[in-house]
Amino acid sequence: MAESSLERGVAVLRQFGRDRPTLAATELGAALGIPRSSLHRLLGEMVDLGLLRRTGDARYALDAGVLLLGHACLASHDIATLAGPVLHDLCARTGWTTNLAVRQGASIVYLARCRGTGAVTENVSVGTSLPADATLMGRLLLSDMAVEDLRALYDGHVFGDRGDAVPGSLAALESQLRDDRAADCLVSEGYYESGLAVVAAPVRESGGRMVAAINATCAGTDALDAQRVRPAVIEAAAKLTALLGAQPGLHNMTNGERAWA
Repeated sequence: MAESSLERGVAVLRQFGRDRPTLAATELGAALGIPRSSLHRLLGEMVDLGLLRRTGDARYALDAGVLLLGHACLASHDIATLAGPVLHDLCARTGWTTNLAVRQGASIVYLARCRGTGAVTENVSVGTSLPADATLMGRLLLSDMAVEDLRALYDGHVFGDRGDAVPGSLAALESQLRDDRAADCLVSEGYYESGLAVVAAPVRESGGRMVAAINATCAGTDALDAQRVRPAVIEAAAKLTALLGAQPGLHNMTNGERAWA
């Protein structure tokens, strides 16, 4: 099936990042395999829409239109508004930095964050996207998926070899998620980033579907500190779950989810 203009436009936007703030048309064409004439027409339309801008050296950069769309998207998430006081309370109680994230495909996106007094080495902010399989919040959100949906999501995915606990294959990820499904909270020291302790818990909506996850994170701490913070994180997740109209601890499994058993 041929790609639509929308799919191509989204693919172009995804090529830009912190390490690639500007790109030439030739670089975009090589990365995406879009014919030159089609690419220049698409880039012109995106410039007219305010999604891209031309730089002085004939390159392209993201324009304010993308930022406005991003802010509108984040503002549409009522859960981020509800989570604000919960994250601030958890941060005040523990001194750790607290975060709220949702899953977007095979990634998680941070929707809210409260900076704690403890050291933090991870370089994330509201709007940051990270691989779901490489984070505790992502693992929780992936574990709520039916097996067949998970396999479809990661079909053709290239797993990296990080040399740590992050899964290097779909089989390894499935095995890890089976264990995660039975947990009400995940605790790790150095899973995604060396020296960074993380405690994460799921947030559910009415009906029991997991819609988000929260965490508390701090650098330079040990396993005992993480276990000390664990009850507070579980309590905060339960509080946000209740605000969403769900009963904390209630999860009605679908037939697809039962396949994990």
